[in-house]
Amino acid sequence: MALILIVDDHADSRWLLANLVGLERHQVLEAANGREAVDLYRARRPDLVLLDLFMPEQDGFETLRILRREFPKSRIIAVSAGWDVDKKDALQLARELGADLTLRKPVNIDVVRSAVKELLAAA
Repeated sequence: MALILIVDDHADSRWLLANLVGLERHQVLEAANGREAVDLYRARRPDLVLLDLFMPEQDGFETLRILRREFPKSRIIAVSAGWDVDKKDALQLARELGADLTLRKPVNIDVVRSAVKELLAAA
């Protein structure tokens, strides 16, 4: 199946998403921040990224910018509770930066499954 990179600074969020995509028999890579995510993407070229937006060291917005610049065809789902950034919804900003899809936390299992299938099918 696919190789999916899950990026979140909260271990419990990574665990939830890893188990969810693992049930679909996808391989999972995990990163706790954007720097780790970019390094893993460069090394392994996953098929899909589930990317939290608010993390220490390097947030999801900067990570999204880097991945879009270096890997324009990467498939990225931004995941966030949807806080505002400069009076703009974080998920809207992620779409403007190039996220293929956005999901609001707490995530709905069926919505995550559907989003992952949709983007993997678009390959």
